[in-house]
Amino acid sequence: MPYRLTPLGVAVLALLRDRPMHGYEMFQILVDRRADRIVKVRPGSLYHVVDRLAEEKLIRRAATSRHGNRPERAIYEITDAGVEALTERVRELVAIPTDEFPQFVTALAEMHHLDTDTAAEAVSSRVAALEADVAEMMALRDANAASTAVVVALDYLLATTRAQVTWLREFAAALDSGDLPWQHAPRLDAIADSGSEVEK
Repeated sequence: MPYRLTPLGVAVLALLRDRPMHGYEMFQILVDRRADRIVKVRPGSLYHVVDRLAEEKLIRRAATSRHGNRPERAIYEITDAGVEALTERVRELVAIPTDEFPQFVTALAEMHHLDTDTAAEAVSSRVAALEADVAEMMALRDANAASTAVVVALDYLLATTRAQVTWLREFAAALDSGDLPWQHAPRLDAIADSGSEVEK
């Protein structure tokens, strides 16, 4: 099966297209640019991706560097194949919608297992968390703490998060007012009891 660039792989190749650097520098730049709002960044996963990109010949070791008593660090650069893979994957991700199966959609589909009050409280908690996310993203954007490219992504996240908040508020209002028909999932013991009745 051909290797498909992950979001973190895309981020690494994009950094190396700017200039060669070592793994820890990549990690620091991603954190400093607040790219961690866009892609999950952990040192272990980043080094794993770097190793895989090197195996796929999308990047190569260009040199090593040493500062003081620290161990030598490999400096990587992007290859021509890496540039091609980066641009093709970004084009593909922009052009072709994919089912990402967010966990929250699964929870919505099964939320009838909660009573109305518990469901409304959970939705309110989610709204509060998303509103805090909106405030943080706006502060990042307004403080110029993110690069121009990251600002575009933050603007998209802001728009989609605000849309979620609007939808969730309307959903919570429908729950509170009783306008939303709410059928609780039957309890297992109730199902067992009804089965026993049928057998009789």
